[in-house]
Amino acid sequence: MLHDCLSVRRLPGVILLVAGLLSVSCAQFGPRKLQSSHLNYNKAVQKAQMEEDLLNVVRLRYLDMPVSLSVSSISAQTSFSVGTGGEFGLVEGESSANISPGIGYTDRPTITFTPYHGKDFLDSLAEPIPLETLVHLVASQSALDVLLRVTVANLNGIQNRFDSASPDFARLAANFRALEIQNDVGTGFVDRAVTLSEPIPAASVDADSVLAAARDNRRFQPDDDGGYRLIGTESVPFLWVDPSNAAGRELLDELRLTKDATSFEMKNANQIEPPAEPSDSLAVRTRSLLEVVVYLSHGVDVPEAHDRAGIARPEAGPGPDLSELFRVRVSARRPEEPGIAVEYRDHWFFIPDSDHASKRTFALMQAIFLSQIVEDSAQGAPVLTLPLN
Repeated sequence: MLHDCLSVRRLPGVILLVAGLLSVSCAQFGPRKLQSSHLNYNKAVQKAQMEEDLLNVVRLRYLDMPVSLSVSSISAQTSFSVGTGGEFGLVEGESSANISPGIGYTDRPTITFTPYHGKDFLDSLAEPIPLETLVHLVASQSALDVLLRVTVANLNGIQNRFDSASPDFARLAANFRALEIQNDVGTGFVDRAVTLSEPIPAASVDADSVLAAARDNRRFQPDDDGGYRLIGTESVPFLWVDPSNAAGRELLDELRLTKDATSFEMKNANQIEPPAEPSDSLAVRTRSLLEVVVYLSHGVDVPEAHDRAGIARPEAGPGPDLSELFRVRVSARRPEEPGIAVEYRDHWFFIPDSDHASKRTFALMQAIFLSQIVEDSAQGAPVLTLPLN
C-alpha cells in the first residue's frame, strides 16, 4: 500500500512535468524551427552553388567537362517524442520510486538533385547572351568595364578575344567606366511601334477585335488602302553617351559613332571590322555562357607540377590579362582565409574574401548563369535523392 501511495502521489507532479516539457517542445518547434531551418538551408544551397560554379571554372582550365546540379527539392521531416521511465524497488525494507521524463528529437532532411543536361541546357550554354539581358545587367552592375570585358566579344568591330590579349578593347572598357563614374553614359530601353500584320480588310475589324488587341497592348492603325494594320510595341535597347565632354567624344570616335547624336540603337551583329563611316547604331556581339566561363578560366592559377606535366590547358599566347578582373588561387592545403574554395585534382582552388574584384566578377558570372539556363531544362533527367539523418 505504501508503494502504491507513493506512486499515486508522485504521478500528478510527473504529469505536470511532462506537460511542461511538451509545451516547451511545441514552442521550440513549429514557427521557430521553420525560421532557423529555412535560413540554414538557404545558406547551404548558396554555398553549394558557389562552390559548384567555381569548380566548373577550374574544370575548364583543365579542359574537363563542366557539370551542374540543380537542387530540385528539400524535404525536412522533424519529429519529437516525450515519455517517462520509472524504477521501483525496496531499499533496506523501504519502498522507493524514481520516475524520470525524457524527450527525443529527430530531423530527417531529404534533398533531391537534378543534373542539367539535354538540348535545352546545351543551347543555353552555347547561345549568345541576349542584348536585353546585357542591358539589365548594366543596371545591376556598378562596373560597366567588367561587364563589357566578360560578356562582349565585339563592339562595333573592336574585338575582345578570350584566348589572347585585347588592349584596344581593354582601353575602350576603361573609357566606358570613366564615363560611367561621371554619369555620362548609360543603357536602357525605348518602346518603338512595330507592324505585326499584313493589311487587314476594314470589314474584318470589329469591336471585339479592337478590345482583344487592346488587352494585348496592341492597336489597329488605318492604312492608305482603307484597311488596317495591327500595331504593337517592342522594347529596343539603346546606348546613351554625353558628347559634351572630351571623354564622351573620344568614346564616340573609338566606336565610329555619329558625333552629333546622343543615343544609339544596340543591334546584334557578327561584324568583325569597324564601320567604314560613322554609324548611328552600335553593333554588339555578345559571348555565350560557355565562352564567359572559358574566358574566366584563364584566371585560374595552376600548380607548377600540373604545368610541367601539361595537365592543364596550354596557353597558345599571352592570353587575356585578367589580373585586375578575376583570379582563382591554388594551394596544396585547404586555405585558412574565409572565401570560396573547392578541391580538385588533389589541390585547393579558392577566391579569398579579401579579393573583392574577383568576387564581383564571379557574382556576375553567376547572374549570367541564372539568366541563361532554362528552368525546365532538367525535366526528365535522372534524379539523385539523398536522405540525410
